[in-house]
Amino acid sequence: MQNNQNILFIGDSLTEWFDLKKYFPGVSIINEGIAGDTTYGLIERLDPVITRFSSKTFLMIGINDVFNEFSKEDIIENQQLIIETIQTHSATTKLIVQSLLPVNETMLGVPDDLNKMIRHINKELKSHCDAREVEFLNLYPAFLSGDEMKREYTTDGGHLSKAGYELWAIKLQAFLQ
Repeated sequence: MQNNQNILFIGDSLTEWFDLKKYFPGVSIINEGIAGDTTYGLIERLDPVITRFSSKTFLMIGINDVFNEFSKEDIIENQQLIIETIQTHSATTKLIVQSLLPVNETMLGVPDDLNKMIRHINKELKSHCDAREVEFLNLYPAFLSGDEMKREYTTDGGHLSKAGYELWAIKLQAFLQ
């Protein structure tokens, strides 16, 4: 990747706390992750974010919507709106939509249905990306152990540990080399 090309990452705390410069030195990366952000919040702040020129934009948003018990229909609709807005306003930018990651329901102490909902959202997100000819990066399976996020990859059941960020970085290498 040439240094004069910006790579934009948009998302929530998972993105904000991802030390991208550590894993991808020499790559010009703009990190627009905001802890606690939801699809609703991203929609509100999207216009100024996408006016920054970037050769590639990586998007991962929606896990806080799941934690806040927003309906899966609203989450999917908002994700679709975000994708369409980025495509419309940044037509020369290559968009890579990343799946939501699994959570460790045991560590979170929650019922066993969060990952089921996340899988459903990811399936719909992939379908929408396919229809719009947008690249979809399915990170979900790489983080699994059984039916939930492998303990080694998380600090609290939802946020990533150093090992989790290292795995994510490995999965992104082909896109950022």
